[in-house]
Order: sequence, then C-alpha cells, then structure tokens
Amino acid sequence: MHSSVRKTTSQFLLKRISTTVILSAVSSMAYAGGTAFDANSISAMGNASAGQAAEAGDASVLFANPAALTRFKRAELTQGAAIITIGTDYTSTQNNDGASSGAPQGQNGQVFSRKDGFDSAALAPNLFIAIPVNERLVMGFGAAASHGLVLHYDENFPGRNQGRDFDLKVIRLNLGFGYKVTPTLSLGMNGSYERYFQSLKLKLNYRKAVADIVERDCTTLCLLTPDLANAILQTPEGEANGGLRMFGWAFNTQVGGLWEPTANTRIGVSYRPKTRFTGNRGKFVLNDPQLAGFQDSLRSNAGLAALQGIDTIQAADDLAAEQVIKQEITLPDELRVSLFHHATPKLDLMATYTRQDFSVTKLNFERERNGRTLENIPQNFVATESYRVGLNYKLYKRLTLRAGYAVENSAVDDATRVTFLPDSDRQYFSFGGQFDLSRDTSIHFAYQKLDTDPAPVGANKGIRPEEVRGGDFQGNVQLDTHFFGVGFTERF
Repeated sequence: MHSSVRKTTSQFLLKRISTTVILSAVSSMAYAGGTAFDANSISAMGNASAGQAAEAGDASVLFANPAALTRFKRAELTQGAAIITIGTDYTSTQNNDGASSGAPQGQNGQVFSRKDGFDSAALAPNLFIAIPVNERLVMGFGAAASHGLVLHYDENFPGRNQGRDFDLKVIRLNLGFGYKVTPTLSLGMNGSYERYFQSLKLKLNYRKAVADIVERDCTTLCLLTPDLANAILQTPEGEANGGLRMFGWAFNTQVGGLWEPTANTRIGVSYRPKTRFTGNRGKFVLNDPQLAGFQDSLRSNAGLAALQGIDTIQAADDLAAEQVIKQEITLPDELRVSLFHHATPKLDLMATYTRQDFSVTKLNFERERNGRTLENIPQNFVATESYRVGLNYKLYKRLTLRAGYAVENSAVDDATRVTFLPDSDRQYFSFGGQFDLSRDTSIHFAYQKLDTDPAPVGANKGIRPEEVRGGDFQGNVQLDTHFFGVGFTERF
C-alpha cells in the first residue's frame, strides 16, 4: 500500500516541475482595486474624481455618467493626457530572503527600490466628444483607460520568481447618449468595447522547483532523493528569463441618471455591470539557452523516471519554448453616486461614493492546446468602497482651481496578496485647475498623488501547484505613484 501511495504522488512530480515555467508567468496578474484608473479625465483628476457623475464640467462626464451629457448645449471636444510615474519598493522582513539561486538574498530591513529608468512612467491619453442632437438628446463618444497598472521591481528583488515587471491596460471605447426626460431628470446609456492587454517578465528557477518538490514529498518519495532527482533531470543552474504578452476584449453597457432638484444642485447615479473577458489569448516565451538540453534530458531519462511513476515525455512537452495561454477574467461591476452643489458664485462642492465588488474576479489560467489548468491563485477578493470629496474655486474670471481627497479600501488581504497584486488601502491627494483662454477654449491641468499603505507579500501558500509560488520570501511592497495631467476643451 505504501508503494501505491509513492507512485500516485510521484507521477505528478515532473508534470508540476515542467509547468513551473508557464505557471509562474501567469501567476502574477493584478485585477484588484489598485488597477482602477483615475486619469480618464484630467478635469476630474483635479478633484480626485469627486462629483464626476454629476458635475458635467466637460465631455469626459460620459465615462462616469452618460445621463449628464444633457448638460451640454453646444458640441465640444475634450482631449488630454496623463503621465504616471511609478516607484516600486520591496522591503525584506526576514534574513536570507528569496531563493538562493545566484542573486543576492535580501536581509531583514533591506530595501530593493526601483524609481527610475525609461519604463518607470506611463502615458495615458483620453478623448471625449459631446454632440447635442436636439434640446433633449445629446450623443457622446469617448476613449480612455479604465484600468491600468505598471510595476517594475528591482531585477534581483526576492520575489522575482513570482514576477518582476508587469504592465496591464484596459482601454474602453464608449458610445452613449443622454436624454432629458423632464426639465429636472435625465437618463442615459453607454455601450462600450474594451480592449485588454498585459505584459509580464519574470525569473524562473528550475532547480529550486525540483528541490522543493522532492523535499516536500520525501516521506512518500524516499527513493527519489534530491541527488537522484538532479541526476535524472540535469536541472539547469541559475535562473531563466520568461515573458508573457496577452490580449483580450469584451463588450459592456452602462446606465445612468441625473436629477437636478434645484438650479444649484445635481445628483448623478450610474451603474456598470461586471465585465467578462472571454477571448484572452497570449504567448509565453521562455528565453533559456539550457532549455533544449533540459528537454532532451527529460526524454532520454524517460525509462528511469517511469520507475518512479513520472511521465518525463509529457514534462518535456509542457516546457515548449513558446506556448499559447488562454484565460477568462471578470472585472467587477461599479456603482457610482455623485453630488454636485454650486454653493456660492465662486465655490462648488462635490462628493462621490463608488463600490466595486471584486469577489467575482478569479485568477485561473489554462493551456490553449489541451485546456489543462495551468495555475489557480486563491484570492479573498472583497468589494472596494471609495469616498471622495472635492471643490472648485473660481479664483479669477478665467481661472478655476480644483482640489480633492479620497480614501479607498483594498480588495486584497495580507494572506493572499502576491507581488503583482500590491493593492492596499490608499489615499488620493489632488490639485488642479482650469484656465479659460476664451469662451470656446479651456486648458485643464491636474496633479494627483496616490498614497498606499505597505502591503505584505509572500504569505500566500495556497497557490497551486505549490512550486510556482517562487522562492521563500517575506516582505512589504509599496508603490510611490504620481499623476501629472494636461488637457484642453474646445466648444463649437
């Protein structure tokens, strides 16, 4: 009976090792509240997006609430761009932090920082158009990012085997309308096409994967010692570079309403259902000069490995230098409620509450060619709620200043966070303004700082298979993010 258990356990050994390369690549997705993007409107960014669904300061209101389009009596175009700078810090909280595979291991308190380089910033443009059709109906078009995350860790930081460079973008194209039902009530709807892109780079450690599996299963794999495992596999030394690029798309809708109980007060409400991306496909590329020899070793030792119940032929096939990955991912629904109040001739006050339920988001990946599950990353995702307040102050006839503050809870807990899901509780501090060059032309400018709490990583032991978690690391990640935006509005 003991022999049967040994065979049942060991037959998965090489399959797990062979999938480590690919699984490690897809393990580092980021779909939490930290990916929701605040730079889709330069004017709204100056208020920390407070009042965005009710203010209707320019055509970018289409993104937050199509019903508010009815505020426009003339056609207008709003275009802008934000530059986002990202510093990514990792601080070790244990000695000998990370895998011992050639790169220096971190020591307790040591900081691995990445704050510079050509890729430490991202550009996010946006475009919105509003066109009145008649006194009641206004059409709108918009193009902007709805989610985004760019992370570049130090190349040798201890969590590099889980992923070190990551780029996620979701671009949303909107076509919508607002219709004035009564003088004080407007309704609206958006249809959207959303384009998904992600790119990931990581370091892969074959030998660590073999050693971890053998050590873990030593009670049932007593015949397969670490020395014998390495002799059979001729596991490559050091770490290899891997990369993944993936694209996908989805359609969705948004509905909204705008109520104007007084001439100075507006209340806007919008709701967008969850977005399901079903067509995500991508290619994983493994750049390792030792790969071909490793595969040959697996195939040539098939007979010896078979005595342990290990299918090295399948393992070699699973380590193809290029493989197509498929994935289904669901982004959460969004409820937004905004209040705008024109308090005095110079002062506007505004607030917004938003809720996004990330419990629908699952991180699961499969091979295209056979549908086998590549990896499952357990996450205790919860709903995020944000509270935003802001103001406009007309300093001069042509100059209006903006300011805003927001808080939002994390969608991720400390027990399941991974290095490319550094989401944590955060605050937004914003400042901006609008300068009217003429009755028809306005310039917008904004600055926003995203302040996040330190986020512990390395505690998620539920990732399956186990060996794709990366080296034994425990630390805190923290983002240093700044948004700089400029745009203009032209009225016709």
